[in-house]
Amino acid sequence: MKLRIPDQLLLPWSPRVTISVERAAEILDVSRDTIERMCQDGTLMSYKVRPGVARSPWRINYDAFVKYCEDLHEKSGLEKRF
Repeated sequence: MKLRIPDQLLLPWSPRVTISVERAAEILDVSRDTIERMCQDGTLMSYKVRPGVARSPWRINYDAFVKYCEDLHEKSGLEKRF
């Protein structure tokens, strides 16, 4: 009998080091839909909690999110926040 490995264990990072779409939207002061689009197009490293479900919540890799924020501040000429 083969056991299926949970999708989260196949990730290149620990699923415990993630933030929610809502928190990411709050930090960047954008809508939840904007963050979901960024997850879908690969701008933010993330995974769906329930793959195959249309409105499944996303979990965003924290380190990738911090890197995105730093890059955004650098491009805008602002001071680092993290």
